[in-house]
Amino acid sequence: MKPELIESPEQMDTLLKQLNGTDLIAVDTEFFRETTYYPQLALVQIATDSIVACIDPLAFDARATLKKLLLDNTVTKIFHSCSQDLEVLFYYLGEAPGEIYDTQIANALLTEHHQIGYAALVENELGTTLDKSQTRTNWLQRPLTHKQIEYAGDDVLYLYKLQHVLDEKLQAAGRKIWFEEDSEKLISNENSFQVDTANLWKRVKGATRLNRNKLAIAQAIAVWREQLAQQKDRTRRKILADDIVVELALAAPENVSALEQHIGNKYHFSSQEKQQLLETIKTATQTPDEQCPENRFNILDNEQKSTLKTLQQLVNNKAVELGISSAILSSRKELEQLILSHASAETDKLSIMQGWRLNCIGQQLSDRLSK
Repeated sequence: MKPELIESPEQMDTLLKQLNGTDLIAVDTEFFRETTYYPQLALVQIATDSIVACIDPLAFDARATLKKLLLDNTVTKIFHSCSQDLEVLFYYLGEAPGEIYDTQIANALLTEHHQIGYAALVENELGTTLDKSQTRTNWLQRPLTHKQIEYAGDDVLYLYKLQHVLDEKLQAAGRKIWFEEDSEKLISNENSFQVDTANLWKRVKGATRLNRNKLAIAQAIAVWREQLAQQKDRTRRKILADDIVVELALAAPENVSALEQHIGNKYHFSSQEKQQLLETIKTATQTPDEQCPENRFNILDNEQKSTLKTLQQLVNNKAVELGISSAILSSRKELEQLILSHASAETDKLSIMQGWRLNCIGQQLSDRLSK
């Protein structure tokens, strides 16, 4: 099937009529975010067993009609590694689609490939090698080339086929309920597309070498930077580079003149923005020790570290038995949290202690900790 390029409201209305009554569609997006804080939607691809369409939201305002299609919970939307697609659609539509079928998750519950790429999965399951020449293309450029449209169409043409293959395998393996549980988590967190400002210092390269008091300053600057990046719709490092954040945290300038010596002429902040940054730094220097960020990587004592190795081995053994990656069962971080909060109500919030994971390995880990 050759993809159809949808460039007008009339074409979009026709497409919606063709899709009327369809309960399963493959979806992909192309976007650009190299220079902006928020991703810029450039293309939305849709496919069924008889339709492949590339919708151009730059040619017309497609929001209303895309809402009808993508926010309809009677229609299951097939994605591959959906997080970025859902994020860009969230900012474009004001709401993320529900009823998601993620083929990467489906495959992770069947094989040892935890985060397999789309092209590799297509080759593994369908024996088709996809053209990768447009992977780094600028999807905002117009007009779109024939090669770009073909490439974008392939992203959903084979995605629709993959869903049927993987779903049959999940059913045969008795793991469809696992998949359904994990799929529910994809859209359960309403704030999943908002950056967690509580630990923004972790996004600052070089911050780990700071002591806790200086880290409190870096954290405060990182929050200030994030908010300004959102306001100006620019990448955070275009607002202020990581090395300057660390430099300011170490120096903690006390006046605008000293601040300007560090930020130089590269950044064109207004007088008000400079004053806000200075006040942010001054306030952060007064952070009580107990409220400063914890920058230790190892939060376990020696006995707990030994216990962690034991739990990791149990998880690895179960993963081998199931023929899946240990990462899909539990991360190291979650095992650490399990050790630290064992026997408290907090453990119930961990994925390893819920649903199919609890039955497969979580209860065994809990029993081991109780000995």
